Amino acid sequence: MKSIELTSLVRIIGITLYFFIAAQGAFYHFGFGKALYNIPAEDFIVLRKAVDPIVRGKFKVLYLSALAVTFIWFLLSDKTAGFLSYAPVLIAFLLLVADMALILKFSEPVNALINGSTLNTETGFNQARSEWLKFILIRGYLSISGFLLLMVHLVLRFR
Repeated sequence: MKSIELTSLVRIIGITLYFFIAAQGAFYHFGFGKALYNIPAEDFIVLRKAVDPIVRGKFKVLYLSALAVTFIWFLLSDKTAGFLSYAPVLIAFLLLVADMALILKFSEPVNALINGSTLNTETGFNQARSEWLKFILIRGYLSISGFLLLMVHLVLRFR
């Protein structure tokens, strides 16, 4: 496979994987996050307990694949044309790394709390919901920004 074909394939796979991550962020930003504040906190906990086991494995594979492919995309980027020729890919990769750091440091502990059996008060339910939504929205900003950077990179690349 020629280098140009490989680079094009990596770009297509990378933008597709990043799209699915950014779509989750957009989903929460454009309505679902606000809707989750309007339901009783206990119902939010029940919903998260039902959803988490279904999406956890799929999102883990999605995130790790996106990290790997975006890093490969960066490595294959033409660095001879100057910083702006590869900066969007590098920054998008770093935003994905930041998202993963937030997942590990904040989202996973909140998920463990939600999925555990120690939450049993309305205050606890409200705090867990607030923490979970706060970090999903922050992570959404990161992933949407990274996706937009990749789109700008692709558009500028083909002008």
